[in-house]
Amino acid sequence: MSTYPTSARVAVGQEAPNFDLTSTEEAVLMLRDEVPRTAVVLYFFADPSSERARRDLASLAGQTEALLRLRAKALAVSSAPLGELKRLQRDLGLRFPLLHDDRGFSAAYGVAPGAEGVPPAPALAVIGRDQRVLWLAHPVASVAEALPEILKLLKTQPSPTALYPKSIINRLVDRWVN
Repeated sequence: MSTYPTSARVAVGQEAPNFDLTSTEEAVLMLRDEVPRTAVVLYFFADPSSERARRDLASLAGQTEALLRLRAKALAVSSAPLGELKRLQRDLGLRFPLLHDDRGFSAAYGVAPGAEGVPPAPALAVIGRDQRVLWLAHPVASVAEALPEILKLLKTQPSPTALYPKSIINRLVDRWVN
């Protein structure tokens, strides 16, 4: 049962809905806690055993270093059981968390359960440091095809400290130097 309304599907430029989802690393992650420091690339998928999801997750994993350089990180969201997500993370050697969507958070991005026996198509979103949706594709053709455009977009994002008042920056620099 979804606690997020499917009729209120988020769009580019809108504020991304917050979530508090359990990760494969036994922590509860909240979007609003992640985005002030780093942009977030969210990958939504249904079936951890599908070749498509495995290929997309491997593509994301291959760009982990590039994302870190751009002050961004990947998170994957699925309604699959947490045990299956942990197994998938281990099997693929993923260094980013997979989040268990037990309350239908994905519906806010248009990822709703498909017809009987048909999993929903994967989706991909980029959330900026201001918690606004910068980019959204549902369904996404493939993560490998979308990543060059996403990396280009992330290069245009200002530094996380760009919006800090000068007095705070000066205080931080003073502490670091002295």
